[in-house]
Amino acid sequence: MCMYNLSLDEELVQRTRRSFANEADMTAWLQRQVEALLIEYNTTQQTVRRKAREAVEVMRNISEQNGNSEMTLEDINREIQLARQARKSTAI
Repeated sequence: MCMYNLSLDEELVQRTRRSFANEADMTAWLQRQVEALLIEYNTTQQTVRRKAREAVEVMRNISEQNGNSEMTLEDINREIQLARQARKSTAI
């Protein structure tokens, strides 16, 4: 079990405390609420990481299909620079 010390709004806690028969009930409820929030947060983060990995895989596949998966960072930067120059020359 992990312990945290939290600072909560006293007035908010007092109003909430009235809803419980005793301090132990409120403590148990608070623990369940925080654990539920942590579960939701972790589930969301897992989904974000999974989607990011999927996006990277899609980009890798596209890069391989386009034949530029072997480009170095210098090659990529040069391509970006050339594309920007071409865009500027056509905008003038």
